[in-house]
Amino acid sequence: MPLIDLAPDNPYGLPLRTPVLTAAGCFGSGIEYERIVPIERLGAIVTGSISLRGRHAPPPLRLIETPAGVLSVGMWRDPGLERVLREYAPVWSTWKTPVILSVAADHSDVAAALEGVEGIAGLEITFGDDLTAAARTVAAVRAVTLLPLLVKLPLHDRLIAVARSIIDAGADALTIAFPPRACAPDPHTGELLHGRLSGPAIRPLVLAAIADVCATTHVPVVACGGIGTVEDARAFLSAGATAVQVGSALLADPFVAVRIADAL
Repeated sequence: MPLIDLAPDNPYGLPLRTPVLTAAGCFGSGIEYERIVPIERLGAIVTGSISLRGRHAPPPLRLIETPAGVLSVGMWRDPGLERVLREYAPVWSTWKTPVILSVAADHSDVAAALEGVEGIAGLEITFGDDLTAAARTVAAVRAVTLLPLLVKLPLHDRLIAVARSIIDAGADALTIAFPPRACAPDPHTGELLHGRLSGPAIRPLVLAAIADVCATTHVPVVACGGIGTVEDARAFLSAGATAVQVGSALLADPFVAVRIADAL
């Protein structure tokens, strides 16, 4: 029986049996893991991010270990919308666990093509660090789909104001936070590498942001940043989060999200 709903005011709703989700990118499409991980014990799977046409020859992704975290350098895999509709959605439609499709570009075009597609329970859209057109983009997505809409925001000095504008534009829930920019030296050459930092190093920053946003907004907020244990998850839930996403911890242990869900 569903315990929570990430889109209580949406006509579709987004009910979850547990408040533990996977984070975009770190669990692929979920299909890669379904034979070894009991995904039915997860609240939902957030897929890797896609765009309309995908990236056919992206720079290879590198993961650089840092103190208390991991730096992602390069591009995550993007299969594009056509492949998602042809290969992935038919599999997702057979699952009991909801699938939330992460969309990183061409937001309204992708959203319009997904309305009514079986197997996609909601969308999570991301903007990176540039939030200048975020509210306008959310409004454009809301105009073409009724699907539950999560918006993933970065840590930002105007986070509360941006969050409110996103909600006014039609977001059903917020995900906090998109990984911040960071650098680390190449362990082989010493070259300074630029990428996105995830893992326990950012957890205190995200926890503060979650507490601030939950105290001043009314929609469900999903915490994402450094969650690797049930104690981490409880800290975010105590701060006001409705649910949590497990990300980089899955790269070392694909069963960790299931264990956290079971412990909760």
